[in-house]
Amino acid sequence: MYPTFINIGSVAISMGSIFNLLAFLTTAFVYWRKTREEHYHQDQVFDAFLLASVMGLLVGRLGFVLFNFGELGKNIWNWFDVINRPGSLEIFSLLGASIYLYRYAGKKKWDRFEVLDFWFLAISAGMVFRQLGNFFMGVGFGYETQLPWGMVFPGVFVKHHPTQLYGALVYLGLYIYLYWAEYHYRTFLWYRAGKKTAQTGFLTSIFLIVTGLSMLLMRFVRPAQLEINQFGLDYLVYGAMALFGGVMMYIKSGRLIIFKNNKN
Repeated sequence: MYPTFINIGSVAISMGSIFNLLAFLTTAFVYWRKTREEHYHQDQVFDAFLLASVMGLLVGRLGFVLFNFGELGKNIWNWFDVINRPGSLEIFSLLGASIYLYRYAGKKKWDRFEVLDFWFLAISAGMVFRQLGNFFMGVGFGYETQLPWGMVFPGVFVKHHPTQLYGALVYLGLYIYLYWAEYHYRTFLWYRAGKKTAQTGFLTSIFLIVTGLSMLLMRFVRPAQLEINQFGLDYLVYGAMALFGGVMMYIKSGRLIIFKNNKN
């Protein structure tokens, strides 16, 4: 692994910092491009993206503090000391930023789920670089394995699952599909459920379902990422995420209304 990108005197720039910057810029570019195509006001789009990103950072850090309270203790300075005690939970960051963006879109009278569709399309692209950053930093790897693609990471002496690369492949495939689906899902008869037009929210639903299910499967090859008092919450959190995405897709397709009408 290559945790350090470059040393300039006493200053070291980590690979994690480089890839996190690439992730942010990629997410911003994809989001900007899609909103520009739909003629959103670019100043407001920039404000929304920036504020949502800040909210995501704060909530992600809050989640990290919550799940590592025993290590960080009651010293509030430790909570905000991201230099010596770095850490953030992606699922909390995603939740915080998405909720903020949803509320912001409502205030601006935008189509909330169209905005979220663009947001999750952009997030899927950015997460590819985030996962690659974890790989080069040598963090977040999985259990020991004898499979030929297993790798030796810093601090260990046997092969482990390169789950960061698994995640990068999942998000790359997800981005490619969402990019294609954004131009085609309105023609899906099964999603339109007999209506003339399809509702927005398809990309959001797919992102939640795929991410939730892939993280559940990832649990078989890596330790729990969400743990309190040695009790893993991954199955509960990511299972709920996938379920929420499925229910959302069912509702947005209009099938719930059809079911009610048939029942009446």
